[in-house]
Amino acid sequence: MTSSVPVAIGDVYDQFGSGLILNLYEDRLLGVDNPLRGAKIDLTPIEGLHMVAIGGKQRRNWECYDDGAWGWNYRQDAAIGGDVEIDVGAWSKRMKDLEMHLLFGGSYVSRYEAPDTILTIVNNELYQYRLPRWVGAGDIRAEWQMKGWHVLAEYARKANDPTFENGFSYRDGDAWLLSAGYSRKGLAVLAQVKRSENMSFRSQRERMGIAGRLNYMPPFAQQHTYSLATQYAYATQYTLGEWAFQGQVYYTWARKTRMGGKYGTTLKLNGAHIRGVHKEGEYYTDVNLELNKRISKRWWLNAMLMYQRFNQTVVEGEGGMIRSGIAVVDARVQATKELSVRGELQYLYTPDDKGQWCFALCEISLFKRLMISGQWMYNIGGTAQADHEHYYSASVTYSHNAHRIMAGYTKTIDGFNCSGGVCRYVPKQEGVHITYNFTW
Repeated sequence: MTSSVPVAIGDVYDQFGSGLILNLYEDRLLGVDNPLRGAKIDLTPIEGLHMVAIGGKQRRNWECYDDGAWGWNYRQDAAIGGDVEIDVGAWSKRMKDLEMHLLFGGSYVSRYEAPDTILTIVNNELYQYRLPRWVGAGDIRAEWQMKGWHVLAEYARKANDPTFENGFSYRDGDAWLLSAGYSRKGLAVLAQVKRSENMSFRSQRERMGIAGRLNYMPPFAQQHTYSLATQYAYATQYTLGEWAFQGQVYYTWARKTRMGGKYGTTLKLNGAHIRGVHKEGEYYTDVNLELNKRISKRWWLNAMLMYQRFNQTVVEGEGGMIRSGIAVVDARVQATKELSVRGELQYLYTPDDKGQWCFALCEISLFKRLMISGQWMYNIGGTAQADHEHYYSASVTYSHNAHRIMAGYTKTIDGFNCSGGVCRYVPKQEGVHITYNFTW
């Protein structure tokens, strides 16, 4: 029996495989919202076969038009693509009995852009670049799962795409990744490796930063949530290329054991190392150990120790290698059914950049609808560049059903805001903010 053919028209989002050639998504923290305005067909004609076709013009930015109205601006050029996934395990009774899945996938995306007139001077002679109208990228992948085991292998290649970002190089781009993991009750192990080079794929060759990007390269470094742990967050180097390695071990001691205690204890060790493809050297290293412990019926504790090396010159353009050590203590108490309190203390030590930092946070949750929070960050210093400033914020958030409103006051430091290996620069700012969200 065949399924219906769902068709979406308007602003459409999707991701092919790991996103190496197409990842259309929204991230409000980064200001990313890059759908295609067009159409998407998503169908499963038979069990084990999934197909997607997508095409349209990519969203560019929010701007004011000549008549004074505000609205989204869309590229005049287009991108089209398709993806096919075959789940062999769905057709084999033997594989189903073994709880085994074997999936093969393939994708192709092509971007059209009318060539611009771009000139260059070589040996005192004036030349014009011959730029391709169509730039294509393909991806193949295989994924295997059986009980607690999981293995993913993926390869992508992009045709030559001379842009401002890559210095108008006519080299093809490529990327491959391998991820293997095992998990059972109380234990999870993960190992990953990736190599990529010249894989920036945009709907418009003159765009820079995070604007107009069609694809996504997984960073293969832990995405931290604690403030000081993200002070030197790594951003994937699309054009320079990188070797990235990551390993993680997650272990839980059961309840009522010597290490587990009354409620159990969880320990997580994560390590990542990222370096250049050729001779650019080290880009980023991160080793962190995290402890999660329920102390009593009402108290929970998280603690983390972290060592980090961050090549600020590669990621941000200048600054050299920054070495840092970070300690975090995070505690929560459920005082009553309607009241919970969470607090954080963080400390960052580095002899480089602006020196040492400390951070404190307190969140009070009332009636599962009202949240009152305040935080403070201070630059202790330690170098001549330290500014010894205080940064703080306070806010009140109220949620009810699909409605959420937040009001507060914030003074923030300038720097890069990162999520999932994608970063954007945020300037220093101070002032009142009010936000309202409605979800349906």
